Amino acid sequence: MLLFKPTVMRPLRNYHLSTFRASVMSRMEALWLCYSSPTPQSASHLLALLVLCLSLAAVTASLLLHWLIYLLKYDIQTALVAVGICGTAVFILSFLIHPFRCAFTLIFPTLFTRQGRKLLLSASMMIVVLFVLPNMAANIATLTHVVKCASEKLSQSLLSSSDLINTIKDNMVRRAEESVDESLVQRLHDFDHTTHINVSEVKGRLHVLSQRVQEDFSEVKSQVQDLKLLFSRIFAAVFVLYLFSESVMYLRSYLTSVRFDNTYITSGLRRKGVEKGLVVEAKDVKNGVNSTSFRITKKELFKCLAPAMVITLYLLMTVFLVVLDHFLYHLVKTGGPWISNMPSTNISIDVNFKVGKNVAICQIFGSDCPVELFNFNRTYTALIHSDPNVCEAQSSELNPSAVVALVLLYLFSYTLLPLEVYARRLRRKVAASFFQQQEERRVQFLIRKIQTKRKERQNEVFFIETMHHDKEVSGMINQL
Repeated sequence: MLLFKPTVMRPLRNYHLSTFRASVMSRMEALWLCYSSPTPQSASHLLALLVLCLSLAAVTASLLLHWLIYLLKYDIQTALVAVGICGTAVFILSFLIHPFRCAFTLIFPTLFTRQGRKLLLSASMMIVVLFVLPNMAANIATLTHVVKCASEKLSQSLLSSSDLINTIKDNMVRRAEESVDESLVQRLHDFDHTTHINVSEVKGRLHVLSQRVQEDFSEVKSQVQDLKLLFSRIFAAVFVLYLFSESVMYLRSYLTSVRFDNTYITSGLRRKGVEKGLVVEAKDVKNGVNSTSFRITKKELFKCLAPAMVITLYLLMTVFLVVLDHFLYHLVKTGGPWISNMPSTNISIDVNFKVGKNVAICQIFGSDCPVELFNFNRTYTALIHSDPNVCEAQSSELNPSAVVALVLLYLFSYTLLPLEVYARRLRRKVAASFFQQQEERRVQFLIRKIQTKRKERQNEVFFIETMHHDKEVSGMINQL
């Protein structure tokens, strides 16, 4: 009994599983038939098509609402109006217009082809331009501001050290009072009054100037944020329009030319070939691809090398800019306080003041007789220091979400390289399921092309064999 029970249960489980899979596949095929047919065949087909189009419009509207509110930062009223118009248009057009339904469905496999890869690279470059480069500029501006602020504070400290200048003037006046006449002493007193420096006024003007520069910088920063949002919205609109236009162009080329994208060996082509007595293989068609299997040919793999090199070049450039921005961030973070906290500096002032006069008697004989009345020659020192708490260095760190978005975009771009093969096959199958008559014409075109090519090969072989026999006969006649 123990040996018999598993042998009975396993076939039952396999049977139920296979039955469930078969029922699911049959229902999916029936729904796809209702969705891809030009006209509904019955009332149930019409109801199924209505539900499918309504579900498609609801999913599209929900994704668009999330995109508009959370990513593009639109207000709720504008987003709801746009989502309502877009959802209604998708539902009506997809339900009534069969080619629109096909073109809208082709958007999804188009995302995984070369067009989708271009959009991903464009999105990564947009993130670099809107986030990485402005962050680098902000860090450079912060570092420049710290250097400028430290220089201004040193200048203010130098101006504030007026005690040294007052000491120099006092010493000069006292020395002059001891050895020079009253007129020169009066002039030195005048000099003492006219060289007075109003340090508080200079500080006030520098403070007003720094406030104006800070206001201008904040205004430019807000304008950059507005430009980021504007370019993001423009890119989003271009993204959607580009995908839909590419799908429409593919469908147009598929319907107008039987040669367009007609390199796949499908099951329908093999079936038609068997009816004509032909065994169709991939080598019978130029650049033929066996789409009935999941195997990727060598030609398809070699086609992925050039796009991979292009993606790698974009990746290296992006990594260089992100690393450079990270370096500038740490430079501002560590170097800003160091620049603003400059060590105290000793300055020296050499004063050499001489007063002399010419004797009038010597001028009668045409010569100068200078007489030194006053000679003041001294060296003074002072200590200049800066305040590290005045110049604050606020480094701008790159938004981590931008880095994560770049990593995901490039990973997705590399993933698209092998997926592009299957995306092309899926796009071809979707178009064929929507327009079966066009697919029949394309199959007949390939069958005629294969038959013509095989007839030409047979004629060439027959011609070569007859020429070979003619040469042997002519050689025998010459020997005779």
